[in-house]
Amino acid sequence: MNIVLVCINNFQTYILDNIKQLIKLQHENIYILTNEKFFSLFDTFSDKIKLINIDILPDSFNYYSKTSLDKSFRGGFWTLTSLRFFYIYEFMKKYDIKNVIHLENDVLLYYNCNNILNNFETQFIYLPFDTFTRNIASIMYIPSHEIFKIVLDNYNFSKNDMENFSNIKNKTHLIKTLPIFPKNNSDNKEIQFVSENYDKFNYIFDAAAMGQYLGGVDPRNNPTNTVGFINETCVIKYNNFNFSWITIDDIKRPFLTVGNDTLRIFNLHIHHKDLNNFM
Repeated sequence: MNIVLVCINNFQTYILDNIKQLIKLQHENIYILTNEKFFSLFDTFSDKIKLINIDILPDSFNYYSKTSLDKSFRGGFWTLTSLRFFYIYEFMKKYDIKNVIHLENDVLLYYNCNNILNNFETQFIYLPFDTFTRNIASIMYIPSHEIFKIVLDNYNFSKNDMENFSNIKNKTHLIKTLPIFPKNNSDNKEIQFVSENYDKFNYIFDAAAMGQYLGGVDPRNNPTNTVGFINETCVIKYNNFNFSWITIDDIKRPFLTVGNDTLRIFNLHIHHKDLNNFM
């Protein structure tokens, strides 16, 4: 499996903690797509990662100049969160890279991605949804640049990344869900939707709400102590369940108890950015 992180224009120091965790979990093919001016900041990991200069990647979609999203908020936050997908596509095509797991920089893994490689159907992209209409690309599986191109050909340049993939899923049928809750017999169709494929993976994946509940939200959104935050949009309210941490093979790993079942959490979206406290 190939792991891809993207750091565009604004250096996020917590990406270094993310890399440390990936290495501790024995990931080997770790690619960092970033501006050449940031290369030296990754020197500590020079023998463990591969740096890709995004400044020389092609720009076949011309996304940045075409998008109507706000380019000024937080150094271009809304624009850059979508631009990353187009850089990933160009990288995969240029270097013929397949089987990519893309992580947002504030997302920690707790298991090696090779554990789930064989669970993916390679004609689909996978990512978590927390409602029928909202996806969060905290963790994303991309099988090939050919499949990704079809998806990106349908990307709406006027909408943000959390709105796009839901629409593309319905249009192309090339996207499947990573489950954020175990499969259950709920009468709530939306809960069934966000739980799809649990039986395939036997892990649950954090879109955002678990990490927000455990660690709080980005302090730029709210500078007070927000531990225990309940995501207002996510159909699953994780405050109704118990979290625990169990050390296995020298890695402290999170679990969620639902009824009589203790479920493995594959990743946490550390929205507060204090990744070091959750490693």
